[in-house]
Order: sequence, then C-alpha cells, then structure tokens
Amino acid sequence: MRAERLAATGMDGAGLVTILWRGLTLACAACGSRGLFHHWWRMRSTCPSCRFRFTRSEGFWIGAVGVNSVISGFVCLVTAVGLLLLSLPEPTWPAVLLPSAALAVVIPIALDPVTRTLWTAIVAAANPPPPR
Repeated sequence: MRAERLAATGMDGAGLVTILWRGLTLACAACGSRGLFHHWWRMRSTCPSCRFRFTRSEGFWIGAVGVNSVISGFVCLVTAVGLLLLSLPEPTWPAVLLPSAALAVVIPIALDPVTRTLWTAIVAAANPPPPR
C-alpha cells in the first residue's frame, strides 16, 4: 500500500510530523530512505530509493541557507548572552565573544546537510510533488 501510494502521489502518505522528522534525520521526505548524500556537503539530485527530485527550481536551496542562518544566529546569540550572564558582574569580552565567534563558523558548516533535508521536507509537506 505504501509503495502504491508513493508511486501514485510522489509521497508515501506520512503525516507532517513524520515528514519533518525525516528532514531532521537526513532521510528522504517522500519515502524515509537514507543515503541522500555522497558526502557531507554533496547531496544527490534524487532519492536513490524513490527517485524524489530534491531541487525543484533555480534557487531552491536559498530556503535551506535561510533556515541554516536563522538556527546558527540563534545558537550564537544564546551562547553570547549565556556567557555574558555567567561572567557578570565583570564580563571579560574575549571569554564571551571567542566561543560565540567559533560557533558562528562551526554551526553553519555542521548544519548544512540537516538544513538541506529539512528544507526539502518543509517544501514537500507544503507543496507535495505532482503525481508521476
């Protein structure tokens, strides 16, 4: 039944939470299979299992970059504010800014695959692919 629905609609009938969870866990939004990346920064153009096409139009990944930027900025802000509050009443600025700056470099790189699959899941949930 799941395979028939996948073939007919391009999605396997999973609910919104399941589709978003698949995006967070680097799985295909349409079928839930793994192996979407050649390596950490190179994503396949289609799912190896169901052939779901990840890039729908030119500029598709701008949304993933936006999600990555928002998450990274939030983590850096929380880190800076947290370290500032911990170092009160005499904050030492290098102790606050250096970890925040390091996270500003590391977090976007580490989150790149997650935000790509999450963005694909968001788009697939909001605008499912056309039937095959």
